[in-house]
Amino acid sequence: MKKYFFKIRNLAFITLIIALMSCEGRRDFPELQETGVNLDNFDIILLVSGNTQDITATFEPNITPNRDYIWTVDDPSLADLVINEDKSVSLTATGSGETILRITAVDDNTITAAAPVKVISGAPVDITAQSTITTNRENSGGPNAGEGSLKLIDGDLGTKYLSGYLSPFWVNLEFDEPVVAGYYAFTSANDAASRDPRDWEIQGSQDALTWDTLDVRTEYTFSDRNQTREFYFDNNTAYKYYRFNLLSNNGSSLFQMAEWQLFNLPN
Repeated sequence: MKKYFFKIRNLAFITLIIALMSCEGRRDFPELQETGVNLDNFDIILLVSGNTQDITATFEPNITPNRDYIWTVDDPSLADLVINEDKSVSLTATGSGETILRITAVDDNTITAAAPVKVISGAPVDITAQSTITTNRENSGGPNAGEGSLKLIDGDLGTKYLSGYLSPFWVNLEFDEPVVAGYYAFTSANDAASRDPRDWEIQGSQDALTWDTLDVRTEYTFSDRNQTREFYFDNNTAYKYYRFNLLSNNGSSLFQMAEWQLFNLPN
């Protein structure tokens, strides 16, 4: 009987130790709090007058934000804004012109980000289908291959153009008549981010011999596959040719991209 009592006492002691350890394991930790904010997904926010667009910031680390934020536009005559419960903002274009959208933490003004906003009178017009594409670095199967250059402007984000990468590397869009373009979009392809464009120029020409540089981008990355990034450049000249001049990719011996779209912007 005495031996049985000692077994029960030992069992109770072990149970107490486990309980104490379990309580220790359940101790409360302070909630993670974001230490940064960015609007890196927006190279420019293009708004059509009268339309509303929801803008969401990215927080660092990638958590649901715990701080409160205030959104502002430098020129409030161009856009009205409503701050939503999820800390995004609904931006409604009310004028025409350019301004800056800003987000700043209420309790720490060093946690802030900004993105340019351009308000235009009508929707951008996709003029890509009016062009003929040529490149100096074609897919080994030719332009009509499953990953040939024609896939870069086929309007299908699920296809891609793939070729070997070697500098110089360019892709031209030729139009029957000169056209004014001021906005373009690149969509990353389905795999291997090392093949994505990183540094490039957009150029315009009347004869495909002499080129004017219209836009320069450096150290750009795509955070996701099949991600579309949009870029605005200031241009009022009608060109017969537009060139995507790739200066470098992210290190691969191959280049890939799902889509290149070129747009005309209404005045």
